[in-house]
Amino acid sequence: MLSAQESTLQALLHDPAWCITSQRSQPVSELAAALRLPEYLARVLINRGVRDPEQGHAFLAASTAALEDPFAFRGMEVAVERVRRAVAKGEKILIQGDYDVDGSTSAALLVNLFRLLGAQAEVSIPVRAQEGYGLNERIVRQAAASGVTLMITCDNGTTAHKEIALARQLGIETVVTDHHTVGETLPDAVVVLNPHVKEEPLKFRDLCGAGVAFKLAWAVLQRLGGGTRLEQAHRDFLAGAQSLVALASVADVVPLLGDNRILTRQGLRAMPDSPNPGIRALMETSGLDRVPSGMDVGFKLAPRLNAGGRLGRETLGLELLTAGSYGQAMDLAREMDSLNRQRQSLDRELTRMAEEMVAADRGYDSERVLVLGHDEFHAGVVGIVAARISRRFNKPAVLVATRDGMGRGSGRSIPGFHLYNALNECSGLMHRFGGHALAAGMEITRENLGLLRRAVNEIAGKHVVRADYATPTLNIDAEVPLQALEPEGVQHLSALEPFGEGNPEPLFATTDVEVAAPPKVVGRGTGHLTLLVKQGGPALRAIGFGMGERVSQFKRGDRVRMVFTPRISTFRGPAEVELELKDIRA
Repeated sequence: MLSAQESTLQALLHDPAWCITSQRSQPVSELAAALRLPEYLARVLINRGVRDPEQGHAFLAASTAALEDPFAFRGMEVAVERVRRAVAKGEKILIQGDYDVDGSTSAALLVNLFRLLGAQAEVSIPVRAQEGYGLNERIVRQAAASGVTLMITCDNGTTAHKEIALARQLGIETVVTDHHTVGETLPDAVVVLNPHVKEEPLKFRDLCGAGVAFKLAWAVLQRLGGGTRLEQAHRDFLAGAQSLVALASVADVVPLLGDNRILTRQGLRAMPDSPNPGIRALMETSGLDRVPSGMDVGFKLAPRLNAGGRLGRETLGLELLTAGSYGQAMDLAREMDSLNRQRQSLDRELTRMAEEMVAADRGYDSERVLVLGHDEFHAGVVGIVAARISRRFNKPAVLVATRDGMGRGSGRSIPGFHLYNALNECSGLMHRFGGHALAAGMEITRENLGLLRRAVNEIAGKHVVRADYATPTLNIDAEVPLQALEPEGVQHLSALEPFGEGNPEPLFATTDVEVAAPPKVVGRGTGHLTLLVKQGGPALRAIGFGMGERVSQFKRGDRVRMVFTPRISTFRGPAEVELELKDIRA
């Protein structure tokens, strides 16, 4: 482990750079006036791509009426007709999902659709430790032996050329619903519904796998209704299905803009009263009795849904989200909660091990991508540990769990480095791989791991030219004086939710702030830094979560500058503004 001196030095070297976005004042004031918002919130909207009041109203409303028509997919008519024929003829259908949140929610969405239509569909999820991600030969051969004639993939299939060709040979036609990066050719499927296919005329291309499955379900129900009008039962189904898309969109870190923002916002709102007993049980075991935020999904709901897939119960998420009763769902949710606690313990242990490996090998200091492999890594948690290591060192990280000469790995990247494209340039070193810009999975032999480390860093050296590559940044929406933070204005922040990829929680900065009272530490562990600050007006309470160790850096009367997100607190009665600190400096 790093010494205390090394840790302090590293923290100083990795102080984030403050990048404050600037806009011309006239468009800001015009947008603020048209939307009746404070100017600092108008600046946030401009930073999210809003250019005029019409776009602003659409962004704030996030209405399902603004969703792109599912038949904007050029192959949607073909897909719908094949599904309708299968339902009408009573064909045996297989839904091919996956063990992560996106794969489980998209498969559950289609399973529940076929239940609504009175057609039974079988489901298959790969065994993670033995088979890895996506479709495989075992699944195809088992499906053919059981009489399946139509297979629909969810969150996978775009690169499954061999498996889909085998399925066709065995009498199975395939409809692919996926969102992963597309290769040079498409598989021999009936149709591939993937927004990243170059020829697609879509306006919005950033759907997750569950979003694509939702569009297929919507299109099927439209055609069953004889046009664009939907029966009430079908409308209710789609309204509930948006919650599945919301879970997947946040968990899979797709941009929460356009259709994703609409489906996620509406889906989160529907969760407390969801018709899906699995979602209600998941909420209860997570301690949520209100509309969840994007952060709630990312830190409470998604980790539980992922726990089974990480620890050998790959079908658990699917079972929960297709449960027939609340009692059954609660039993599954409790099992999921127990597995998640096991996952947390394993996660902490392997994160510590990975950090020690990076500290012990000085070669990593100069490398732009961290590639680590170990026999004691667990294939089920290498993805989440890779994400922690990537954040810890602000570098892309690939972790591989090796066993018997073979390794299954997962990588996470940072903005500005396209991980899938980098792996694609050295694809000959891996048995198979897949993913997108910020995340990828792969299978690789132990002997090729060192070659991958060297190759991917050579690629990073060619493509990454920024000198501040390893310097984290805080992207700040605007400088705001504390006097401008009235409760009425800050309350409008909720209209910008849900926050996540592409629509981050707004950050603001201010300077020349006085520390109005001696700082304190509250909470367990290293604790949280709390202090009162003022800037020509009444003092505001500020809290920096996990910043307790910095309490000795400040004293009453100091002048500081801060990056923060404002909150509304009613703890002491009337609504008042508090500040959640993201950084504070003398």
